[in-house]
Amino acid sequence: MTDSRAQQVRRAREVLSEVDWLFDDFVNAEMRKVLLSQPDEGAAREEAWRRARVATEMKAGLESLIEAYEADMRLQERREQQKEKRDGR
Repeated sequence: MTDSRAQQVRRAREVLSEVDWLFDDFVNAEMRKVLLSQPDEGAAREEAWRRARVATEMKAGLESLIEAYEADMRLQERREQQKEKRDGR
């Protein structure tokens, strides 16, 4: 895998390890605003919903980046092992 991709994954892991809880707390706070809003506060409710959705998508994007990288690394390892077995025969 490329160094820049590995660096992106390393940074994503750092972000999630340091502030994973912050994403969850932020989403919870925004959803609380949605649930507790008054009927005449439609714009504020929509904004809170949008912010919660964006934070959720950001966290999911970081997690997806890490998962895809790890899957690619496992696939690469299996291919190398198969190549070694094939070449060793």
